[in-house]
Amino acid sequence: VWRDAHGWRLPAVSELFNRQTFAKPHDLVFNVAALLVPLLVTGGWMLRQRWSAARRWLVSLAIIVGVSLLAALPMIPGPDGLRPLWRDRPLEVATVGARDAGLGWGLGAPIQRRADTTTAGAILLAPGARSEGGGRPFLLGTDAAGKDVAAIMVAGARVSLTVGLVATALSLLIGLIIGAVSGYVGGWVDLLLQRLVEIMLCFPTFILILVVVAMTGRDLFVIMAVIGLTSWAGTARLVRGEFLAQRVRDYVVAAEALGASRWRIMIRHILPNACTPLVISATFMIAGAVGSEAGLSFLGLGDPTVASWGALLEQGRQNIRYGWLIYAPGLAVFVLVLCLNLVGNALRDSLDPRAVRTP
Repeated sequence: VWRDAHGWRLPAVSELFNRQTFAKPHDLVFNVAALLVPLLVTGGWMLRQRWSAARRWLVSLAIIVGVSLLAALPMIPGPDGLRPLWRDRPLEVATVGARDAGLGWGLGAPIQRRADTTTAGAILLAPGARSEGGGRPFLLGTDAAGKDVAAIMVAGARVSLTVGLVATALSLLIGLIIGAVSGYVGGWVDLLLQRLVEIMLCFPTFILILVVVAMTGRDLFVIMAVIGLTSWAGTARLVRGEFLAQRVRDYVVAAEALGASRWRIMIRHILPNACTPLVISATFMIAGAVGSEAGLSFLGLGDPTVASWGALLEQGRQNIRYGWLIYAPGLAVFVLVLCLNLVGNALRDSLDPRAVRTP
């Protein structure tokens, strides 16, 4: 935040709505969510006595989606008529000192920030080296295109977590619907749905993902959808087992005797009591989705327009002598998947009432 001849400026906030930097539509949604999360958390905490948790979640989601749509619609007046907040913008000019020219902050002569991470004369520099023009050292070196590996690692974390969360949410939704209907309704419906689940389990998931991505395209949305649409079979089996165990309980029999509909019984009564294994399973599914996206990028089937840890690993395979292209993304994938698995194990130990806990 600084003030100059143009007044007060917030380049970090305005950059979130720059289509030159964030070209994908989902980037706008995540950027809006990042700005609104503090306000939504505060508002949800203040309304915790009046609104249920489900209502607060739905209202927060509606606000994020609504603001994202408004930012993409031409509603802001400009010299050429109405224009959207999320639009192509010229690069910001930041004032930085000569000593801090490589860091991007301070006061002094103005310089033009680059739109990407490419640096001239910085192809395959080792970690800690500097480019020919000087400036800051590259903490993790550069890749074969002269891009800063550290910057790619930061952007790649966003992509990996996006794929993991979106693909897991889609997989959970499909598996929850199929498993709930199969476990509660039973009969020929259960028989038919379980044969569908068994067919999906027969296919090697990663091979199926490879085939579908190769046929449909390498866009990030396609990758997220394919991973989600091919990974729901295990969730459906898990949900079916929970609904089979819960549908004979007394509270379900009482709800049926009172005339509650099947959908109300499944959603309002059985589902809250079957969420514990789903939450535990979701953490492992996120880890699996992150690994799948990295594997696709490593094989050259990832989205070439976004930063990816798997793509860096593929560069390391092609340039085996430059180890930082292998160690940095490989360690990042390992640590992220390990942390997600540890979170899943911790949730299982804390939420499972049958677990044996030692003092």
